[in-house]
Amino acid sequence: MEFTRKKQVIPETNDEELRRRLLNWPDCYYRERDPKVRLRLLDEADKEELTPEENVVRRELYEIRYPKNGPVKDTYLRAWMNLRFILTQKSSLFSRGMNPKQVMKELDLIGFDRLGEDASYRALLYQELYHLGMLYASLCTEDKNYTSLIFGLGSLSEEKLALKIGAEFQDIGVRVIELSKVDEKYRLWTDALTAAYCDLFPEYENMVKS
Repeated sequence: MEFTRKKQVIPETNDEELRRRLLNWPDCYYRERDPKVRLRLLDEADKEELTPEENVVRRELYEIRYPKNGPVKDTYLRAWMNLRFILTQKSSLFSRGMNPKQVMKELDLIGFDRLGEDASYRALLYQELYHLGMLYASLCTEDKNYTSLIFGLGSLSEEKLALKIGAEFQDIGVRVIELSKVDEKYRLWTDALTAAYCDLFPEYENMVKS
């Protein structure tokens, strides 16, 4: 299932469909939402020897994002939620300000700890963060609670929904990094999430600014 601003029926991904999608590797990997299908695509790409060196890093990031122990969990989505909590704490009455160590800890857990001068690793981490942004925005558009007006009386207009999602991207993608004053390398988080929002909602790209 790929990213969209509207809810879709999830098609079955059989072997034939998987091979067809591999013709568009690696774009198909970054348009797929289901972690299990992403792994199948990655496994098949390795069998076909498609971008083998890059796939080593892709698999490393995959294993960071979707740990094997227990049910499939998305540590990137968890980082988003944790950063939202950190920002909320910062805004509380008794807050002493944003703690950069908390922010760096969350981002290091999803791959920033290895981010250095390796341009290939940087590019692939960016793609994974971009995927997170597209996923999160798409999930918001499908969540009835998120898209509902107060007390559930009706739904937000397309414009108001885009602005609501954009405000959250501005907070989590931009403000968290700016307020915590972390190292420059963590701006990759901002760059990737901003790009994802702008690609999904191009008419509202001014909502996210750094």
